[in-house]
Amino acid sequence: MSRFGDRGRQAAFVTLWLAALTAAPFTASAQDTSTSEEGEATSGLATILRRITVPWANFETTPYQRNAAASYTSGEVLQDRFGGDVNEALRSNAGTFTRQSSDQPGITPNVRGLQGFGRVNSTIDGVPQTFTNLSGHGGTFDNFVYVDPNLVAGVGVTRGPVTGAEGMGALAGGVNFRTLEPEDVLKPGSTFGAMTTWRAGTNDYGWSGMAAGAARAAFGEGDISVVGAYSLSEAGHYDNGDGRKVPFDPSQMPKSGLFKVAVAPNSSHRVKLGGRWYSNSFYVQSGGYDWAIDNQTYTANYEFTPDSDWFDLRANAYHNITDLAFEGAGGVFAGRRGKQTGTGFDLANTSRADFGAVGLKLHYGFAFSHDDYEGNDQRGANPDGTLVKTGTFAEATASYGIFDLTLGLRYDTWDLDGVRGYTAPGRGGCPAGGPACPAELASRGGEEWNPRIGLAARATDWLQLYASYGRSYRAPTASEMFYPGGHNFNGVGDPIAGNLDLVPEKMWGLDIGANITADNLAVQGDKLRLKLGYFDNRIEDFITYGLDRKPGESRAVQRWVNLAGTTRMNGFEIEGSYDAGFAYANVAVTIADTKQPLPYFAGIGNDVGRLPDDYATVDIGARFLGRKLTFGGRMHYVGDSVQAFVDEQNSLPIDSYVLFDLYSSWQFSEHGKLFASVENVGDLSYMAANAGFAEAYSGVATGRGRTFTVGASLKF
Repeated sequence: MSRFGDRGRQAAFVTLWLAALTAAPFTASAQDTSTSEEGEATSGLATILRRITVPWANFETTPYQRNAAASYTSGEVLQDRFGGDVNEALRSNAGTFTRQSSDQPGITPNVRGLQGFGRVNSTIDGVPQTFTNLSGHGGTFDNFVYVDPNLVAGVGVTRGPVTGAEGMGALAGGVNFRTLEPEDVLKPGSTFGAMTTWRAGTNDYGWSGMAAGAARAAFGEGDISVVGAYSLSEAGHYDNGDGRKVPFDPSQMPKSGLFKVAVAPNSSHRVKLGGRWYSNSFYVQSGGYDWAIDNQTYTANYEFTPDSDWFDLRANAYHNITDLAFEGAGGVFAGRRGKQTGTGFDLANTSRADFGAVGLKLHYGFAFSHDDYEGNDQRGANPDGTLVKTGTFAEATASYGIFDLTLGLRYDTWDLDGVRGYTAPGRGGCPAGGPACPAELASRGGEEWNPRIGLAARATDWLQLYASYGRSYRAPTASEMFYPGGHNFNGVGDPIAGNLDLVPEKMWGLDIGANITADNLAVQGDKLRLKLGYFDNRIEDFITYGLDRKPGESRAVQRWVNLAGTTRMNGFEIEGSYDAGFAYANVAVTIADTKQPLPYFAGIGNDVGRLPDDYATVDIGARFLGRKLTFGGRMHYVGDSVQAFVDEQNSLPIDSYVLFDLYSSWQFSEHGKLFASVENVGDLSYMAANAGFAEAYSGVATGRGRTFTVGASLKF
């Protein structure tokens, strides 16, 4: 089907939905309603969905009110309990893990065993982070998120098919890193504010500091607010539990900053513009190259939220640039330059209506993304290519009594253009003395219909049951379709073994869960929040590296292929908290079978993540001195796993381990807080799970040894 035909269907789909909405009699019910703690309004038998402001950049903030597998870590918890370690914070959520190489500061989220190639939609303030770079024997096509923990105000995770703009082209779910807003810096009622955080530690932890300022001014019926922040850190080469330096030097000195301005002329309109940048240089010793990374993100957001059931409109646009440079001499790819550029926008609206005892909510919109990679002659297995995705989505939720029925449908398209090979300068008409010339271009594309159905029931005032079944997809990338993936491939004079026959991965995902929200159980004012769930994901056409023989070829060759049959990943997740004020406990448990298929020559130039089946975190603490002084401890269990190496039989076993951490914080005044922590109290020597082939192959424990940190934050 032509691309024009795809776009025509999409336009027709949007038109039909908008026509249906404008024709509907959206007449608000005049019944009296009362608001519950969970953000809903009740009237008689009907549950009328109350207007809740949930933009796509912070939709994760109410996980125990959502009929989906979701987790959220606030910026305060990230700093006070995890010492700013984003990897550990994510690994302490159910069903969530990360790739954690000691010499790569980029964060790679793993959701239910899936990572890399965009299988998880990793975003910063809702902006997709799609940068990849393959180099060295420990290379991987994972997506790297470069974000400064000092600027992170919250991290949200959604597991399974994700609705709305954030779910476009994502197979397993989404992870969003929300950065500082004016509200995070300003005290309630203040027009000016400042905040600063500093931390230092032993075992070459180094030091870290951040300063931020914000202001708000009223005018007419509205206001304007601004925030700016700058962060600088320095980390060294730490020891493991044996007192030895970890095999690959993680030394780095990242610099980061942001600026945002929001203008709300009245209660119905709000416009926000933002910019964020990140710069870092580090030695990826496992690959043998010095990396220099510069990331810039620019955003524009608009909200139209009048006092009307017709409109709750959100529009977002972004431009994201990640520049890579291999600095220094030596190696076949020394001097590599590459730029990953992402541009996109989305528009979504929510409308509500009451039809007698039935409440109806409609969420519908459109999203577009354009992702491009351009490299120089040392690009290696990072081919020039462009992936364009569009998504039209509509979701209707009907509420009656204790029940919510949701029906959703997405129409997604993808178009991939790339370079299959290059002609060397001075040959085949390519001018001498210049760069290699593209020798062969190719294009592929397609369309996907992705339905979803969900049912939730508020069985009691403290128990909500839910189930959903939906389809998601992931389009092939230029790296998979046009290049074979070998880390030493330069595209000039070598056989091209791309695979233009690749089709998208498709997943049918089942989620069954329960939300428990109970108060005043044991003591007055206590709160219990618990999320229980089971998932069963069945993936067709899983893309992996393999041997493949096409018609006319004399032998099987190495290329990316779609696996035959079904790849199944399933398991149980438990996550929750109990807080009695003077004491609290948090728990996250994952018991699953999520073995990502191993590619041919797995780990050597095309590394993949293989998680332990079981992992858990238990966090308990107590508060003293009017709840201003907190002492806590955390146990983190990680079960047995394997690191991919050549094939299943030769993969490297990673033993299970149990880590214990301690932390404390003291709010010594309304303006200041002191905090301290001890990581790996027992100084255990362990090999970190999902750290990568090169680290596991070294045979030297990669986990950080005992480390003490202290810090302070001030807010005026």
